[in-house]
Amino acid sequence: MNTTAHRPAGHGPYRTRDGRSTRWEAHRVARREELLGKARRAIHEIGAEASMEEIAQYAGTSKSVFYRYFRDKNGLGQALGESLLAHLEARIAEAVRRDPQDSAPPRAVVARMIEVYLVLVQRSPALHAFVTSQAGLGWSRPSEAQRPTASLGLFADHVSQLLLEALGPAPEQALAARLPDPDQAAHLLRYWARSVVGLVHAAAEQWAGEVAAGTAPDRDLLVRQLSTWVLSPMPAPTG
Repeated sequence: MNTTAHRPAGHGPYRTRDGRSTRWEAHRVARREELLGKARRAIHEIGAEASMEEIAQYAGTSKSVFYRYFRDKNGLGQALGESLLAHLEARIAEAVRRDPQDSAPPRAVVARMIEVYLVLVQRSPALHAFVTSQAGLGWSRPSEAQRPTASLGLFADHVSQLLLEALGPAPEQALAARLPDPDQAAHLLRYWARSVVGLVHAAAEQWAGEVAAGTAPDRDLLVRQLSTWVLSPMPAPTG
């Protein structure tokens, strides 16, 4: 009697088939990461206008291989963007993480966050431009997305929350003291934090182009000025 069909998973041919499937999936993940790494280096060297043909040639493979893993240029841009945002999110989380012994003022926390963003842009303006020019990595918030790196919108929401957590209760308490309805303070602060992320992102877009052109202001100067704008009201015009 043939008892193969009654064998539990993990025995005989079932174990072989499962193991083979697992190994193939691991191979695909590793190969995808390898291609992403080569694409990053290609864009850094060639520039943001690099074509899929040029990226594939730099990687020592064919366009069809990239299409198999990323579908098209937008798909590659989305994958690179998610990878870039994941790295950036980890660095920002580290920069703003509040140690119990850390008494850093809000300005220092904001400055660290801005510094991380600008350092990443400065290292490869071409990669930053390539990623932000692709349609996939937009400001929308896909309802099916679970990762904060799936879009710029979700990323901004996540980073603004990290910023609020890093600053602690003091900003909310200060704002509540000036509002007719103190209960609105936390809600309004979320708008502020979200606008901070938008400001830094927009400034980084401008700065990236100027870095590539050799006309950008010093990074430390920009960090200080952005920190001032974030935490202080603009001076009223005179005359």
